[in-house]
Amino acid sequence: MLSRIRSWLCARRRILLFLCGVFGAYLLMFALGITCPIKFLTGVSCPGCGLTRACVSALCLRFADAFSYHPLFWLVPVALVLLALEKRSRVCRIAFYSIVGIAIAVYAVRMADPSDTVVVFAPQDGALVRAAEHILSLLKN
Repeated sequence: MLSRIRSWLCARRRILLFLCGVFGAYLLMFALGITCPIKFLTGVSCPGCGLTRACVSALCLRFADAFSYHPLFWLVPVALVLLALEKRSRVCRIAFYSIVGIAIAVYAVRMADPSDTVVVFAPQDGALVRAAEHILSLLKN
């Protein structure tokens, strides 16, 4: 049994190292107060903005909160199952790309809704714009 586990871990060593790196980077960003690197850099929320809060709310059985954070939170497990299936059938691909299309459409609607407090469009608050403004002000002096 242990040899099977060890063999499985060795076969997926690169993926596991990558996931550990992503998790470590996320912890570092969270410790620095950066909850979303895309929003931090650009000032614009990403299509997945609110998904973590939505999934946590759903796990706590607060479905109204989960839906307000991200209306497609319930599709995350479905998409993960479709990605994890070893047999990549045409139906699975169509379902997965349909989920991606729905997510893009919902993102566009949320971006256009000024009352949405989760998804924001504020490029002036992004680190890239602030850095460019700072560099330009240094060059002017």
